[in-house]
Amino acid sequence: MNDIEYSENGFIYIASKEKLYYELALLSAESLRTFHRKAHITLFTHKAFVDDRAMSLFDNIITGIPVHARAKMWCMARTPYQNTFYNDVDSQIVSSKIKNVFDELSDCDMFFTESYWYTTGNYKWSFFDKAQQIPVVYHGAVCCYRKTDLTINFMQTWFDEYIKQRAEPWKHDFAWPEWKQFDMFTLWKITSGRWNEFDRFKNLKIKLGPKIYNATIHDGKDFYDGKRAVVYQIDKTSITGPEMKDFYVRINEGLKDERSLPKEPAANKNTLWYN
Repeated sequence: MNDIEYSENGFIYIASKEKLYYELALLSAESLRTFHRKAHITLFTHKAFVDDRAMSLFDNIITGIPVHARAKMWCMARTPYQNTFYNDVDSQIVSSKIKNVFDELSDCDMFFTESYWYTTGNYKWSFFDKAQQIPVVYHGAVCCYRKTDLTINFMQTWFDEYIKQRAEPWKHDFAWPEWKQFDMFTLWKITSGRWNEFDRFKNLKIKLGPKIYNATIHDGKDFYDGKRAVVYQIDKTSITGPEMKDFYVRINEGLKDERSLPKEPAANKNTLWYN
């Protein structure tokens, strides 16, 4: 299962902890195959979740990943591709223009898309600080990056720092304490230039990629009906037509096959657990 195939360009999905994410990954990868039949796709997940559907859909299936809600950064650091496109599993590919996404790396090491307050529905999340002076720039749902020593170190650092952020007391009095639970704060911390320990990442060229790679229903009809969007982030309010309703029916059908992982012992709640 972990005999890995390599390709220059590839797409990765991460489904950790909850089987819902596995079902979403299957449906999103299926939509990618619809618009990009030759795409090389890798799934990072748990062996307990894997079934024949995944075996026929993904080029690589990598197991033994952390049982963690933010395992994505750990997995991103272990991409098998020279150029990688990551997007959250609660998404659909809606345009054949997805084939062009790696062209965006011609002038940078990685790109994120811009964060907008309406993505979360709360204007408070437009800023990291209580004084509303530090805007949230990068949205973590999408990331395209080159594989270099520095970008791989970036992803691993993002994960390691997030683990510390959750485990340690909140030290950032200037910021809303609710940010403790979000990896977007960690992303800002390692890219902000405010901490000397992350100075090496100043050598990375990070840009804001086109909104078409992270569109939502809130961006207007021209985005979410497929006329402009390439990657569309699923929103519960978007269950309006028969296709969207079928999407959620299929998720529920997949979840009937319960394959819950054993619960992590409470004594080890701050210790990474792999499965």
